[in-house]
Amino acid sequence: MEQAMTPARTRRGATALLVAVFVDALGSGLYMSVSVVFFTRYLGLGGDQVGIGLSLAGALSFALLVPTGVLADRVGPRRMLVAAHLARAALLACYPFCPGFPFFLIVVSLLGVADRAASPLVQGLFGVAVGKEQRVRAMGRARSLQNLGLALGGLAAGAALARDSGAVYVTVVYADSVSFVLAAALVARGTTGAERADGGGGGPLPLRRRLAVFRDGRFTALTVLNSVVSLHVTVLTAGVPLWVLAHHRLPRSVIAWTLVLNTVVVVLFQVRTTRGVRSAADGGRALRLSGLLLGGCCCALAATGTLPAPYAVALLLGAVALQAFAEMHQQAGAWAIGYDLAPEDRRQVYLAFFSLGNAARNTYGPLVIAFLVVRQGAVGWLLLGALVLGAGAFAARFGRAPATPATPPAPVLPLPDVRGGNP
Repeated sequence: MEQAMTPARTRRGATALLVAVFVDALGSGLYMSVSVVFFTRYLGLGGDQVGIGLSLAGALSFALLVPTGVLADRVGPRRMLVAAHLARAALLACYPFCPGFPFFLIVVSLLGVADRAASPLVQGLFGVAVGKEQRVRAMGRARSLQNLGLALGGLAAGAALARDSGAVYVTVVYADSVSFVLAAALVARGTTGAERADGGGGGPLPLRRRLAVFRDGRFTALTVLNSVVSLHVTVLTAGVPLWVLAHHRLPRSVIAWTLVLNTVVVVLFQVRTTRGVRSAADGGRALRLSGLLLGGCCCALAATGTLPAPYAVALLLGAVALQAFAEMHQQAGAWAIGYDLAPEDRRQVYLAFFSLGNAARNTYGPLVIAFLVVRQGAVGWLLLGALVLGAGAFAARFGRAPATPATPPAPVLPLPDVRGGNP
């Protein structure tokens, strides 16, 4: 009876986790759209203070990402994710009572650590909640729901910004806090039978073995190359807006259109782009295709600067569509690489290490855009396209399993002479 119930329990666990991802994204989309206004208008912080706080949060979350992965391997990703969601809820609830800048620094830094840790924990949980062949596809569903939740939350935040009331901003913060409590309850509810049996964590391992990821050259190379290919994020959020603002023939409203277009495409097609992507080799090829698509996007963007406005807008939207497909293939490839190359007993520390590439991209990405696109113009777009194209090509190479050296044939030994006497 227990074996017959296992698939049903697995489906319920995966469904609960998907709903938790959507609830998390809904609250986050609502909060992110008003957070800076809340900090400055309600808490009375200066723009420089907000910038310092967010930078410190990013640095601290980067430094603690791998240690949280080590801890998650020991106690179990589900317990860690529940704890992260509850910590996010409690810290958000503290925001309206921040008495000054030092307290704000503490809250925003701890919140940044919990936020950054959540993504690899979710991926690790899907590795437990579904079968090996369905892991990447499940992550595709989760990302589609995440984008939908962020979009709906952002739309709801528009009403809050229109009211421009301190009470409304506080309500938004508390609503996000409640969403994390609900997400934690859903994650806890989805515990599988296997996790109940072993406590959801791994056995004791020497710290040297848990940190063996730092000596894994292939995984490190793929982490770096994936980080470069994932510059599609910076292209959409920084490159395109700065490019539009620098060309007065392009309407400013097209910036909002690009974000809507990206969201719609990802929601509709992310699951489809995961088909056939399971192994690290599949993931490397997906990164190569992503680099090709993003390279095409960069070439199209370079051409928009010389075209009449109607044609430039059409080409820019076409470029953003290419960017969206590059994003989806890069995500599918990254999930496959993480699942295939991470050892089962050290999965979370490997996934956390892989996430370092995304955290680093958020730091160097804007600098790349500023140096190449802002200063170099169309030529910069072409250089950026060549960079991501090359990174994707190398990712496909490193994604292939290293060749196993051929075992030399055993030497043929002469049979002993069992005859008696001399020959």
